[in-house]
Amino acid sequence: MSKIFRLDEAERVEDPGTRTMYWLMSGGLGAERMRVVVYDFEPNLRFDKVHFHDERESIYVILEGTAIVHLNGEEHVLGPQTVAYLSPGDVHGVVGTGENGLKMLEAWAPAERDTTYLDYEGKA
Repeated sequence: MSKIFRLDEAERVEDPGTRTMYWLMSGGLGAERMRVVVYDFEPNLRFDKVHFHDERESIYVILEGTAIVHLNGEEHVLGPQTVAYLSPGDVHGVVGTGENGLKMLEAWAPAERDTTYLDYEGKA
């Protein structure tokens, strides 16, 4: 099922105190093979989990603000117009946001759940 809509019309999911998610491609829209979401994170957040996927490929696109991203044991500070491609097996995650928050697009395929979470004790 094809659909054209504005970002502010997307399915919106609140995670109070941390982020709002705008689902651009989801099962609710009929998307079967991939997912796309825009995250709007609050400023100065820190997270204590990272994760990996056995099969899934992902991409982060930083739209506004700053992301502190853990990738395979290293932290990277990503700003606007920065793209991070994540391969299956990469241990990764947004572990912090900057003082102006973060707006980020994430896309992944396949759509099926394929996530193993790990504790994170990094610098962020």
